[in-house]
Amino acid sequence: MSDSQAKKFHDEGVALFRKGNLEGALQKFTNALQEADNNSRRAAEICNDLGVVHTQLEDYEAAHQALDEAQNRFTTLNDEKGQAQTLGNRAALYQAEGLLEEAVETYKESAQLFEALGENDMAMYVWQAVSRLRMKQGQYIAAIGAYEEGVDNMPQSSFKRKVLQQILKAPSALLGGGSSSSDDDDELDQEE
Repeated sequence: MSDSQAKKFHDEGVALFRKGNLEGALQKFTNALQEADNNSRRAAEICNDLGVVHTQLEDYEAAHQALDEAQNRFTTLNDEKGQAQTLGNRAALYQAEGLLEEAVETYKESAQLFEALGENDMAMYVWQAVSRLRMKQGQYIAAIGAYEEGVDNMPQSSFKRKVLQQILKAPSALLGGGSSSSDDDDELDQEE
């Protein structure tokens, strides 16, 4: 086993995945896993990536197996960020399988773990996935709520948070729950 060879295969697999060559990525990730140290973070990441590729290829059984292995390895390594990433990929797998409520609950677990780790940007991406899923289901209020959850957990001083809060007030105003635009401007000015 050679970690440098595992890294090379893994990097090549990621590049192929980004180009849309799923079969090529699958082969590179398989080779990388064979070369990786079984107890390494790299091996856990490779399993996670294998789960993503299998999901894209609609080989859901293999995706579940790869993500189970990734989760087990990240847990053994006490790598909570890896666990959160794997949960997010598991949620995407559930979504691909049409198990939408399981997907939402798993996305929420992932987001909450990211938030606990202070990985607010990653958590926001996950909350956006929940929001998009709820939009596809026609659950518009739940979609806005999921997005608000992500924004609410961003750092108080974040400029991005302030901008997103202003954007989120627009649908509330249309529903009769928001304040006037001059009130919004005053609130933003007071926070600065």
